[in-house]
Amino acid sequence: MQRRKKKKKVKNLFLFVGPAFLINVSIILIPSISTVVLSFFKWDGINPPIFIGFQNFKHIFSSLDFLQALTHNVIWTIIFLTIPVAMGLIGAELLRGSKQKFFLAFYFFPTILPVVVVGIIWSKIYHPIHGLGKYLGIALLGNTSTALYAIAFANIWAWWGFLCAVFYSAIQGISKDLYEAAKLDGATKWHEFRYITLPGILPTIVFMEIMTIIWSFQVFDWVWVTTQGGPAGSTELLATLMYKKAFYSYKVGEASAIGTMMAVFGMLATLIYYYLKRKGVEV
Repeated sequence: MQRRKKKKKVKNLFLFVGPAFLINVSIILIPSISTVVLSFFKWDGINPPIFIGFQNFKHIFSSLDFLQALTHNVIWTIIFLTIPVAMGLIGAELLRGSKQKFFLAFYFFPTILPVVVVGIIWSKIYHPIHGLGKYLGIALLGNTSTALYAIAFANIWAWWGFLCAVFYSAIQGISKDLYEAAKLDGATKWHEFRYITLPGILPTIVFMEIMTIIWSFQVFDWVWVTTQGGPAGSTELLATLMYKKAFYSYKVGEASAIGTMMAVFGMLATLIYYYLKRKGVEV
């Protein structure tokens, strides 16, 4: 009887977990392992791969294209660790004290729009003749000093509403009695935000910062839709460079090495998260 129950539990477990497990293995695990393995080979995608050890990694780290793309990714990460997070916190705090909750849906709306559509729209907005470029006297996406920041601004417009929704949800977990007590003590809105809201949602802030680091090293669609890494590589990111190496230059081994390094950067961010947890920080 017990054996039957145990077999039934295993069968039910497989029925519920099995499909998801198989999908993750086939779509995530196997391609990930294949990418790491291919990073040690020279392969054009057609002829048999040739094992060359760490030569792909040595080549990309000595390549100006890779170092430039890595620098752009670091800049992108710094931007998204600060500006949209600050905007999300301010928006969430304003919503906390407002009865007009429909603003949350208004803020969140750009997040659900397709990136391709939004990217094309912002390309039209930045147009040097028919858009902002006409009035600013500069082609925002065509200038090497402004292109990356112009794309980042468009992404922030679509992203900060998501952070606002996340932070607002976290604020709902803070006892309202704390805010009432602070008001009775004469605390200002700034004091409430500084001494109640921020400490109360600190775990959520830290978690979103860690996730932002991981996501920032995977950005592809915004750049590809708007500039494809141009002009003159000024918006090239690791993901776009990896794509070009694989499908334009047919250097699958180098592309795999770049992909492996992107995974390493994501793992470092994850290790920071676990380190903070071990140190007793609530994240």
